[in-house]
Amino acid sequence: MQVQFNTRTILPMVYRTDKDGVTKAYLSTTVFSPQKFNLTPMAGMMPIEQIQAVLEECADNAQEVEIQFVEAQTKFGAQMQIFGVKPLPKKDLTQPQKP
Repeated sequence: MQVQFNTRTILPMVYRTDKDGVTKAYLSTTVFSPQKFNLTPMAGMMPIEQIQAVLEECADNAQEVEIQFVEAQTKFGAQMQIFGVKPLPKKDLTQPQKP
């Protein structure tokens, strides 16, 4: 069986809660319309813990990432199930953009 993944560049956001001494991180992103998607790391090309850590770090640093994902609709709304991530270099906004 072959699975086809989509690729998209996103800016992840992280919301952390601390309950009973356990810290939980919720990941999301907003794309196009704007439409908000919940992000769910899934086992695949990278370990779940590594995907979670990369997304959290990029969210903290306002850094874009390229993701490999599939879209799903859950009872909590639209979701991107992420199987791989690649942080992109931060853009230097002080330099003129090349055409």
